[in-house]
Amino acid sequence: MGCKLYTPHFVLFIRNHGCEHPRLGVTVSRRVGNAVTRNRIKRYIKEFFRTNKHNLYNYDYSVIARNNANILLFDDINKELSILIGNTVNI
Repeated sequence: MGCKLYTPHFVLFIRNHGCEHPRLGVTVSRRVGNAVTRNRIKRYIKEFFRTNKHNLYNYDYSVIARNNANILLFDDINKELSILIGNTVNI
């Protein structure tokens, strides 16, 4: 069983998969922006997870960017994802 967590710009699905390492999936739809914008958001999300590997449990993490995520800067994405990851303790 898993859970779903929300922020104004992201949805995070978390599920325990029983492996020895965390896994990440990122979804950014075309409604968020053009290809350059979507790839920028994906890079920022991946960079957040790469730099915070030590804070992650061995779960599957699936991040979905909402339509208004294109206005965010790297620091804003870090803040929102930190809030989401901080809430995974309650799973």
